[in-house]
Amino acid sequence: MTAAIAAPARAEVSFMYAEWIAALVEPGIAAFEAETGETVNAIKLPGQGYDQRIALDLSAGTAADVNLMDSFMVSELASAGYLHPLDELLAGWDQYQYYLPGLLEVASYQDQVYALPTDTDVRMLWYDLSNFEKAGIETPWQPKTWDDVLDAAQKLKDAGVRYPFQLPAGTKQGEAATMQGVYMALLGADVPEGDRNRLLNRDTNQWIGDSPGLRRTFDFFYQVYVERELNTAELNYATDIGAAVRAALAADELGILASGSWEDACLWDCNNPPSREERDATVAWTPWPGSGVEGAKTTTNISGGWTIGINANAADKDLAFKLITTIFDEENFKAWTLANHRMAVRTDISESPEYTADPFLAEATKLAADTTGRDTVPGYQTVSALIQQATADILDGVPPDEVVQEYHDALVDEFGEENVITYE
Repeated sequence: MTAAIAAPARAEVSFMYAEWIAALVEPGIAAFEAETGETVNAIKLPGQGYDQRIALDLSAGTAADVNLMDSFMVSELASAGYLHPLDELLAGWDQYQYYLPGLLEVASYQDQVYALPTDTDVRMLWYDLSNFEKAGIETPWQPKTWDDVLDAAQKLKDAGVRYPFQLPAGTKQGEAATMQGVYMALLGADVPEGDRNRLLNRDTNQWIGDSPGLRRTFDFFYQVYVERELNTAELNYATDIGAAVRAALAADELGILASGSWEDACLWDCNNPPSREERDATVAWTPWPGSGVEGAKTTTNISGGWTIGINANAADKDLAFKLITTIFDEENFKAWTLANHRMAVRTDISESPEYTADPFLAEATKLAADTTGRDTVPGYQTVSALIQQATADILDGVPPDEVVQEYHDALVDEFGEENVITYE
């Protein structure tokens, strides 16, 4: 009994993550436990609704010691005091030097790093090769404008494809409705001067409540779901949207999917991706085209990614950081990045021969040369939720003019009239 009192066991470290990233974190957890003799309370949750859960747990003070979170959440969670700054801890880790500075910015707040990115991404339009053949659409498909996309969706619809164009929309889609849907269209909806094709004017720090770009974007959604009925709203309301999309693909019911680079693995199973031959025989991808309006970008992209950070209330932050660095140790991190065709965030991985030899990564990474990021400032989560509601209203048949007006008024109510701008 005396010995037990003299050497008490340390409290376990807890870690909450989404099931889709298990192939990265679970080998890291096993290595950490073997090396330290400590126990990890691993809390694995479904991906659906994960963003809302982590935000709720951190704000309620019930979150795990270490947490996976979408990069867009970091600045707001850090500004609220829910995350522990990592700079001092990172200074003593020899692998920190390999992280790309630009990708650390999305995981920072007021010049301090609060989380480490797992990967980055780009966005594109994926399409089912067999259904394109069925609809008589030539491949490789290279749409130049939104009209080209709508025309292809119409051909898929006429050919009997159940989901001609799955464009993420609605509140259940969460950030996917904002990023894979609205922002990818918005960036190419108007000329880029003065941030006319964004949600935030970054020079004045005002949210954009009304603009030609927003109106064109919402009209695009309206054409897809209401006016031309180029998709049903069904997948956007599925219990597990990712699983429903995979099932639709397997059943040859999907035509075009607005999504991102992670689908190279996740159209099947994020933790058990298909062979290169199987994927390339089933689907292909093309960049998102601009609207076709004079002066607008010809293609668009926006990048995000996920991160892992430490709860500000973690009892043993050194132990929590040890868990993170074990997960991100080069051997484990590189193996996961390559096996799951993820876009690397570290030069020791991105410059390796194995990475540069991957044909998908080589091509998809080219899109990152002309990408941008979300408006990772406090308030973005609220704006994103309002965007998601706007697309939900469109699914319900509300006309674009009304949607824009309601969105504008909601921004004014939330942030004040002086913080909302309108473009003619």
